[in-house]
Order: sequence, then C-alpha cells, then structure tokens
Amino acid sequence: MSQQVDAEVERAPTRAGRILLVTPQPFYEDRGTPIAVADTCRALGELGYEVDLLAFPLGEDIELRGVTIHRCANPFNIERVPIGFSAGKVLLDATVLGSFERLLRSRRYDVVHAVEEAAYIASLLCRRHRRPYIYDMASSIPAELLSHKILGHPLAQRALRRMERNVLRSAAHVVCSIGLGEHVREVGAGVPYTEWRFPAITGNPDWGAVERLRSDLDIKPDSHVVMYSGNFARYQGVDLLMDAFSQAAKADPSLMLVCVGASDEAREGTLRKLARYARERVRILTRRPRSAMPDYFALADCLISLRPMSNNLPLKVFDYMATGKPIVATRGPAHEPLLNHERAFLCDAHTESVTQAILEVFRSSNRAQALARSARLHAQRNYGWSRFVGLVDGIYGRVINSRRGAVHTLVGQFLALGGQMIFGTDFGPEIMT
Repeated sequence: MSQQVDAEVERAPTRAGRILLVTPQPFYEDRGTPIAVADTCRALGELGYEVDLLAFPLGEDIELRGVTIHRCANPFNIERVPIGFSAGKVLLDATVLGSFERLLRSRRYDVVHAVEEAAYIASLLCRRHRRPYIYDMASSIPAELLSHKILGHPLAQRALRRMERNVLRSAAHVVCSIGLGEHVREVGAGVPYTEWRFPAITGNPDWGAVERLRSDLDIKPDSHVVMYSGNFARYQGVDLLMDAFSQAAKADPSLMLVCVGASDEAREGTLRKLARYARERVRILTRRPRSAMPDYFALADCLISLRPMSNNLPLKVFDYMATGKPIVATRGPAHEPLLNHERAFLCDAHTESVTQAILEVFRSSNRAQALARSARLHAQRNYGWSRFVGLVDGIYGRVINSRRGAVHTLVGQFLALGGQMIFGTDFGPEIMT
C-alpha cells in the first residue's frame, strides 16, 4: 500500500540541490497548473534550490528566484494550446521529450519534478540517466480521457491504466491534488505520496477599484453577486451554472452572476445561449491577472465552483476559502476533501440542487456567515505560504536524502568488500563515518 507522508511535519534538513522541473504547459499563464508550478518554483528558490524549468514555447517570461526557464522547440508554429487533450499539445509534448533528454545529458540533477504527462516521459528518461523523479499528479490521465472517442475505448484505457501504474510505481515520490491520494494508494503499490496544500492568494482589495468595478459592470448596490472564477472548459460545469443561475434569478431578481476567466469565444457563445432575462443579470469577463482577483472577490457575496465531471480539486478553492465569503460547491472528490457542510453549501451536480444552494445562501444569512468564517479560519490555519514552503521542503528533503542514503550505503558496502578482499579488513564503515 502507498503511504501518505506529511512532508511538513516529518521534513528533515538537507543541502539544497539542482532540480529539473518539466511542465508540459504554456508558462507563465494565470491559470491552474502554471500558478501551481510558479508557487512550487518560488518555494524551491526560497529554500535555496537551483531550478531549470522546461515548458512549452508559449506564455509569459517571469522572474523567479533561482529559476532558469527553458522552452522546447516549436517546429509546427503552434500559437495556442487549449486546456485538456489536443493535437497541438501532443505535438509539443513530443518536442518536450527532445529538450528533456538534452537537459539530462548536459547537467546533473538531484531530482526531476515532472508535471502531469511529463511524468510518463520521465519514467523512461530518468531510468536511463539514473535520476529520481517526483510525479506531480494533477489528475489521473486515463480518467481524464474516458470521454475521448479513441482513448476512451476499453482497449486504450487498459493500456493507459497500465502505463499509469508503471509511472506511479517507478516514481520516487508522488505529489497530487487533494482527493487523488486514494487513487495513488490503489495504483501506486507503496510509493510515498503527499497531497498538495497550496497557499491562497494574498493581498487586500482596493476598495476604490471594487466600487469602480461595480459601476463598470452596472451592478446595483442592493444586488447579490454570485461569482465564478476560472476557465470555461467543459469539466468546469459552466452550462450547469448558467442553467441553475437562470432558475435562481427567476426566484430572486436581486441576483447577479459575474464570471471571470472566459476566452472571448466562450464569452460570446455562453451569452448567446442565455435567455434575455438571464443575460441581463450575467456579466462574463475574460481572464484577469491573479493579482487583481482580491478586488473581484470583494465584489462577490457568494463564490461558486461546480465540478460535475472531474475529480481533481480546483486551485481556486484555496482562494475562495481565504476570502471569508460563502461558497457553493458540488459534492464529490473534487471539493469534499476541503469543503464540507461546515465550510460550504454543498449540492448535487444537477440544476435544481445547484439552484436551491444558491438561493439558500441568501435566505440563510446567519448560516452563510458561519460557513464563510469556518472556511476562512481553516484556510488561515492550513494553507499559508510558510506551510507550503515546509511541504515542498519535506518532499524534496526526503527524496534527496533517501537517494544520498542509498549511495552512502552502496559506497560503504563497496569499500567494505574491497577491504576484505585486499587487506582482510572491513574498514568501509569507518571511512564513511
């Protein structure tokens, strides 16, 4: 059985080393995985590690302490990679392999940190170069591809599950989204794992900017604002949100819905599908810098996250909890590892249940305030920056010290054997100590 490790509590001091972090995404962008990767890099830099970050040739160059950004080739001139599986992502993954191999040949790394499908490449390359790798597992790839026409076929799924099992079992450590631990235990057969506990976004709102937002979005002072933040990918349940909000707005005309994070195409497509009475109460905004989100959260009276088709915890939940605003979320493994009936209004992933949960927030203000306070207190106690740095320190300290301990043992055994053969004396342990 795999063993969950509380890396912060059990961490051991170690000499910082050199890390190769491979993330098969554009970097940097203000969305889930790139945000998580940037936080990990900041923590590693604070701990004194030297990091080579290999990413797609897309995204913004940002300054991170101790981090050098490398980008794979782009022979196909791909300009955009949508979230999820796509032909463009597969082509760029193929070029990542070549860059990955060259970096492993050119430098000696203490650990490789492989994000999502990069771990599948790492399981092949790291064995050849005798480097340990950490599998950063945001989701189970076979599960994510179940709805794909070809890769969702039972034969393809069987092959993907076998590959996933091999990747998990050959990792030195698995660090996964909260809620994926049970899957790692079932498939990983003893691999140590840690569930991520990311820090919430920090920063106080600019109340002048909040009032300007309210005015720009034409939101009346007596309106009740429900807010969603994130992309409009299918697994986010945006269609379910629109259906449920439309019903809730019929029952409570004071409700307004503000969505932050759509692409221009998704924004227009979503608004076109709404009935006129609902469209008048919905504001859909394109992606905003993460640093600006405290202003948007301050505008909200309620925050919502629906995950009808995904089991991995959305990163925004950490931010939601820290705001002190009531949260509506669907039941299931994507939310319930953090959100329970003491911290959120939980609902089922169908229109009527989501509608009733939204209405309940404003009908039961005392309960809403109590749940919001409870969620915020939990976030303050468990998801601060120092705790996150401790978590990263513990994961890397364990992997590096374990590797050094194994090398120490092998060298000691070699010297002991040599001493016995040449001098008839076992002096290996004395030399090593």
